[in-house]
Amino acid sequence: MTPLVIAVALTVGLVGGAIAAVAIGAIQAWIARPKGSGVSQYTRGGAWATRVGPATPGSAGGMGPFDRFNDRAKRVLALAQDEAIRHNHNYIGTEHLLAGLLRDGDTAARALRSLGIELVKVRTALEFMVGRGDQTTSPSEITLSPRTKKVIELAIDEARQMRHGWIGSEHVLLGLIREGEGIASGILESLGVRLPALRARVLELMGESGAPASSSYDAPRPMRAYAHGPFDRFTDRAKRVLALAQDESVRMGHNYIGPEHLLLGLARLHEIGHPDEAMKRIFEALGVTHEQLLTELGKIIPPTGREPEWTVTLSPETKEVLRFAHESVPDKPVVPEDLLLAIVHDEQSFGTQLLARLGVTPERVRAVVGH
Repeated sequence: MTPLVIAVALTVGLVGGAIAAVAIGAIQAWIARPKGSGVSQYTRGGAWATRVGPATPGSAGGMGPFDRFNDRAKRVLALAQDEAIRHNHNYIGTEHLLAGLLRDGDTAARALRSLGIELVKVRTALEFMVGRGDQTTSPSEITLSPRTKKVIELAIDEARQMRHGWIGSEHVLLGLIREGEGIASGILESLGVRLPALRARVLELMGESGAPASSSYDAPRPMRAYAHGPFDRFTDRAKRVLALAQDESVRMGHNYIGPEHLLLGLARLHEIGHPDEAMKRIFEALGVTHEQLLTELGKIIPPTGREPEWTVTLSPETKEVLRFAHESVPDKPVVPEDLLLAIVHDEQSFGTQLLARLGVTPERVRAVVGH
C-alpha cells in the first residue's frame, strides 16, 4: 500500500503537540449524563482539569471550559477519546479530535467530507505517522494534549466572537483550523485541503443551517501564516522521524527535542506500523536497536516521570542538525538518511556520543549510509 504523505505540523515550524496537561476523565459520560449531573473543576499540577460526575451543591458556581459545549461537541470529545483508546494512546491529540469530528456527522463532519476528507484516510494517516501504543489504555488514563487544550480555548473564542451562546462541533473545527500547527492540520493539508478553504466551507454550512456568525464577526487570523516553511523539502519519511522524535521526548518527560530524540525517532522508524526498510537496513548494519539507544539515554538522562508543559520545542543543537541537513542537500528532498548524517556531523553532539556508547563511530555511520 502506498503510504499517505503526511505533512505534519513541522512543515511550517516547530514540532506541534506534546502529550501533557489536562485530565479529561471519562468524558463519554457527558453524552448520557442524567439531570443534575455536572462538571467539577479542580487543579492538578497547576493545570486545569475536568472530572465528570454528579453535581454537588457547590459545583454550579463557576463556568468551566466545557460548560457551554452542546451535546454534539461533547460527543466529539468522547469520540476523540475513543480514537485515542483505539490506537493505544494515553492522550487526545488534535489528530484524534479530527477523527472524532468526522465520526460525529454534524456540520463539521459535512464540511470535512465535502472536501474529500474521510475517516479511513485520517486513521490511516494517524497510524502511519504515529503508530499504535504498546499498551492498552483506559478512559481514566486519557489526557488532553496541550494543542487540543488550545483548540478548545480557540473554539470557545470562535463562539464568543460569533455571538453564539453555545459551542458546537463546528466551533471545535474552527478552533482546530485556527490553531493550525497540530498534527491534524498537517493531515488535512497532506490530503489536499487548504485550511482557509475549509474555514470558508464551515462558515458556509453554518449559514445554511441557520447558525451564521454575527455581522460583527471578523474571522480571526490563523496562529500561523500559510507560507513556505523550513520543512517544505522534508519528505514524508523525514517528517515522520520528527514526529516520532517528539513522541520520544514527551514519553521521557522532556520539554525539548534534542539530537538524541531524533536518533531514537530514526531507530524507531522501522519498528512501528509500516516499517521503513532503508532505516531497518542501516540500523541492522550498525548493530543498534531502538531499545539499546533508549536504555543508554536513560542512564544519562533518566525519564522525569512528569508531563512536559505545553509545547515541546527544538533544542538549539537540533536546529543546527536540521540546518546542516538542509544545507547538505540544497537541491534535493531531505530524507532520514540526511538527518542521521547530520547528527554525526558534529562529533560532540549528544546523538553522536550516544552512538559512541554503543560502539558506533561517525565513520561507521557514514560508511553504512554510503557517504
